[in-house]
Amino acid sequence: MAGSLTFATLSPQSARCLWLCDQPHLASPPPSSRLTSLSFSSRSDVRTSTVASLPSTAGNKALNILFSPACPRRFLLSGLSSALAVLWSSPPSSAAVSKRIRLKDVEDSKMQDALRAAVAGDLEKADKLFSELILAEPENASVWSNRGSVRISLKMYEEARADLTKAVQLAPEAPVPYLNRAIALEALGRYQEAIADCKTAIENDPEEYAAWFNLGNVDARVNKYDDALTAYGRASLLAPGIAGYRLKEALVLFQVQRSEEARKLMQGLVRKYPNYAEAHAALAAIFWSEGERSRAEEQFSEATKREPLYADIRWINSELLWPPNMVKAMENFLAID
Repeated sequence: MAGSLTFATLSPQSARCLWLCDQPHLASPPPSSRLTSLSFSSRSDVRTSTVASLPSTAGNKALNILFSPACPRRFLLSGLSSALAVLWSSPPSSAAVSKRIRLKDVEDSKMQDALRAAVAGDLEKADKLFSELILAEPENASVWSNRGSVRISLKMYEEARADLTKAVQLAPEAPVPYLNRAIALEALGRYQEAIADCKTAIENDPEEYAAWFNLGNVDARVNKYDDALTAYGRASLLAPGIAGYRLKEALVLFQVQRSEEARKLMQGLVRKYPNYAEAHAALAAIFWSEGERSRAEEQFSEATKREPLYADIRWINSELLWPPNMVKAMENFLAID
């Protein structure tokens, strides 16, 4: 699924929360990075930072750490200092209303092990550890939410929906369980319920950019492209450091026949993030549609040397969920003899 999937450490009785969110398409560091280690801190003086892209079935994703003091998160999209320690490796192959941080959760070794397993892509281990945490503390909303997130990555969508519903019941004012449940509902084809969950998450925290992004995804799935453009634009304004939000905005601009705006936005992305393969591929399709063949070939070369699967339209259709006009433009490009 192409959604912003969130891991959380949350207490429904308290005022702040530590969130671990994975967002599509990291802007900083480049989208080809992969998180290979994770450390924890009990600091509560930073709010959010995009850190790394994760391996998943839905392409590149990025990990955010979200703390929740009063400071607006849009001013803190950089630098975690001691909150995170990360190591970078080669590209991967292919998953609020403020709540007070519970140091018990942050410092719990099994919670840390479960989060590390999820980040590393060891989803079966993460599922097992979160299940053990649920047995030990069944009223802890965060472990229900986190296991639901893992089960989305495992494509266990009905089970994920049930876990996230439990998290919603335990923490009805937190946006994270709603925005994650929207991903499960979207995967189950329950689009109107997914839209409703995104909107509830936004009501709970209007600055929850992952909820705006997920809303754009579902709006696009039901061909409400003007609404999708509004949602992606809002996500981009709230989280300007996440390149994938701008990319989705550009894809929808192309869909609604605002090709020049789409091209300019995509050109800005590849200038700023030259390793962003999807942006190169989409720009190739746009250039081809405008008759700029040599520039299209150049961009396609940049895309496929980073990810050869961009030459496979079936993969683009199944994994990227591009709007139909962009898919058709890429099909036309790939039809070259």
